[in-house]
Amino acid sequence: MKHWSVERHDHVEVWTYRNPPMNYFVAPGAGELVELVGRAEADADLRAIILTGGIEGKFITHYSVDELAAMAADPAECARVFPGMELGYHRMLDRIMLMPKAVIAAINGDCMGGGYELSLACDFRLAADGPFQIGLPEAVLGILPGGSGTQRLPRLIGRGKALEVMLFGNVYSPRDAERMGMVNRVLAPDTLMAFATGWARTLAKRAPLSIASIKRAVYLGADLPLNEGLYIERAEMRDVMCSEDARVTMNAYNKAVAEDAIKARTDFLAGIGVPETKGR
Repeated sequence: MKHWSVERHDHVEVWTYRNPPMNYFVAPGAGELVELVGRAEADADLRAIILTGGIEGKFITHYSVDELAAMAADPAECARVFPGMELGYHRMLDRIMLMPKAVIAAINGDCMGGGYELSLACDFRLAADGPFQIGLPEAVLGILPGGSGTQRLPRLIGRGKALEVMLFGNVYSPRDAERMGMVNRVLAPDTLMAFATGWARTLAKRAPLSIASIKRAVYLGADLPLNEGLYIERAEMRDVMCSEDARVTMNAYNKAVAEDAIKARTDFLAGIGVPETKGR
């Protein structure tokens, strides 16, 4: 692959995007990402993924404005072709969001436009502290955050704050983005990847069916009317309750409780004594 490199560490992969000098996202990079997503979906042994940038100070700066301007040069052709391209892009991000594995964006620099929209499709956004810009400035260019930003950001931080971000085309420092709820954590640059890796390894130890069920229940149900969301929750709970991992883990916990209830609770919350899960 030209733009993405992959490192594997047991059940965790790190996907690094590199497109010097500015690390703009481009169509070939998106195509490679679709390929990586397909591989990950088929890999039952892979349980957590970290996405990060391979250029110092840049996660993904934003989508290539050169590419977008070229698409817009012929209005008739743009109107004919662009909706299908955008649909494919949205589907790729949906696959990342609903992938039955934990996905972490380790934002190690500038992260705007399409770069931030990619992070919005991930489960967590961890950002390095520093003189970096995070946001959706598309309105400044006369367009909108068309890589799902208008839909994902309001669901993350609320409609009012999301409109403030998008209508003004604001970008934020990592600390301000954290205060807005746009990222989960801000960390010292030299600790970002260690922290992200720690989270990924912990999540990789959780029962895969549990991770997948929680993600589906939240992403598919949380914005529905309560009774419809609860229907999704019941369906997910039924399936995961009947899994081998659930039976083995709950029985191990009950056995530990019979010996020492307080110690069992403390140990299990720390991951001590929890059986290795098998994804079935």
